[in-house]
Amino acid sequence: MDCVENLIVGAGPAGLRAAQVLAEAGREAVVLEKNSQVGPKTCGGGLSVKAVRELRALGLPADAGLTSVAHASFRGEPAAALDPEHARIVTLSRERLGRYQAEWAAAAGADVRIGTAVTRIDFAGRTVSYDGGALRYRNLIGADGSGSMVRRALGLDTPRAFFAGEYNVPGRRELPLHIAFQSDVLASGYFWVFPHETHVCIGAGAHKRKVRPSSIRPFIERRMAELGIDPGGTPYEGATVEVDFRGFHFPGGVHLVGDAAGTPSGLTAEGIYAALVTGEEVARCILEPGFPMPKTRHWLRVKRSHDRVGRVWLRRAPRELSLAAMPALCRRDPSRRWISAYFLET
Repeated sequence: MDCVENLIVGAGPAGLRAAQVLAEAGREAVVLEKNSQVGPKTCGGGLSVKAVRELRALGLPADAGLTSVAHASFRGEPAAALDPEHARIVTLSRERLGRYQAEWAAAAGADVRIGTAVTRIDFAGRTVSYDGGALRYRNLIGADGSGSMVRRALGLDTPRAFFAGEYNVPGRRELPLHIAFQSDVLASGYFWVFPHETHVCIGAGAHKRKVRPSSIRPFIERRMAELGIDPGGTPYEGATVEVDFRGFHFPGGVHLVGDAAGTPSGLTAEGIYAALVTGEEVARCILEPGFPMPKTRHWLRVKRSHDRVGRVWLRRAPRELSLAAMPALCRRDPSRRWISAYFLET
């Protein structure tokens, strides 16, 4: 049985970033991805300013994706533009993002194996079995998303409290990038319209504790009808998001990153930035034990704040009071900048 120094389960943003960091340091990095293609996932594909900043530094072309300023509505009022600096969103499909990251990781020397589904994890024997074989590892990184097999094997809860559904309708449409809260239907969740270069992503997400996942699809379809958009044969896609953070480092050289670790925001469910920085800095901890993980520590402070607001907004009265105040706050430059930064860039 072959033994690899660093074995990474999952070729999403966190896993590929970890693989790139390890390979650039001259360390062996093997990535096992169960799907036959890197990238595709139920996700609006919106990259925040901070995520774009990380990706540009890695080589993301300046013309990749479609750049828009986010608009928002909170109580059914017409959507208004948020701050043009802090609410500048780049929409890039997860397939294209995955291709870029896979190329960067492979160029660094990482071995990315697609269509390789993990079937069993033996922590005692430091062995991962997959269709057709098995590998021993020195370090194992679970980067396998909200349904993480590595996380489950560690015996950690996987509540996956946030559910999101979407349609990706082909064709370019001149629509603003729009986020809308509709408290009576989505509770603390929200509806979105994310225009891309070749399609428009229309979706909604909410906490399962307050909104049944089965109610998301008909809601999105009603909103699409209001926008005059026919999904045609476009498939509906749905997925859960893990926002319950349980740590990065575990005995036996096991680590979790990104959604597998529960790092997405409990308020917005945004997780790409968190995936990038946790993948990078957990890998640096493997290379340099005791590495302080500054970007990750900052993100966790933001996440704790987001999670607190998200929990408060699960209660109707404080949520309604907050959303009632938002339109007026967004009409004033200082408060609009603060709100945009808090939700999208902090």
